[in-house]
Amino acid sequence: MIVFRLFFCLSAIILLSSCGSLQRLAKAGAAKPSNFLDHAAELKRTNAERDPFLEVWRNPSPEVWGKAEEKNLLYVAPVSLEYLRPMTKPLSKIEIREKSREKEAKVLAKYMRAQFKKAFQESAKPRYEIVDKPQKDAMTLELAIVEFNPNSIVAGITRRAINLIAVPGAESLVGRPLKGNIAIEGRVRDPEQKQSLYEFTDAEQNRSALILSIHDYNAYSASRKIIREWAAQFEEVTRTPAGGQVKDSPAFTLLLW
Repeated sequence: MIVFRLFFCLSAIILLSSCGSLQRLAKAGAAKPSNFLDHAAELKRTNAERDPFLEVWRNPSPEVWGKAEEKNLLYVAPVSLEYLRPMTKPLSKIEIREKSREKEAKVLAKYMRAQFKKAFQESAKPRYEIVDKPQKDAMTLELAIVEFNPNSIVAGITRRAINLIAVPGAESLVGRPLKGNIAIEGRVRDPEQKQSLYEFTDAEQNRSALILSIHDYNAYSASRKIIREWAAQFEEVTRTPAGGQVKDSPAFTLLLW
């Protein structure tokens, strides 16, 4: 019986990991775009095999891109919380006070800015050099956190119980309401041309674990891990030609953290 359960779980992981559309069924759904983005109505759904972000818009003008590609500096602006929506997960609202969430959101905003800068500073072949102040010869990255539901500890225990009663990984199919989540929006602007070049949205939730994940028993650690992944993905996108391949993060994890 145990062997069957493990075989079922591993088969599900392999299937979801090998097919982008199936993988995203086990991940957080896209958040409704906010007014933070200039081209929210023009966002296009992406393929998980080719793009790490759920929805993307690219400026269609070759002239705008041509001028922007001459720049090799990037300013990462402070992360906006102006468009942050109220909590929607029932257990998150029960366990976490709104004041506590707002306080942590401010910490996460600073953490996100630092991690996006760090991704370029530690990259072996960065497309951009980070600058500390906005300037005409530097592109500007603007980010906003639009959704943030801290992970519920009770929900984490419940999800683990589902796996024990059914099969490992079963909660990935039914546990979305029991997972904390965070959603961001981003845009890359050329201040000299006064044009937005690239806009994106993404949402992630606590990752389903084969055995156990410490993030299921901490309100905020999963969000920090997600932010680090977003930063690394964005840095890779900037040095990948249009139409190139940068895969989305997996829906499952075999690690404990």
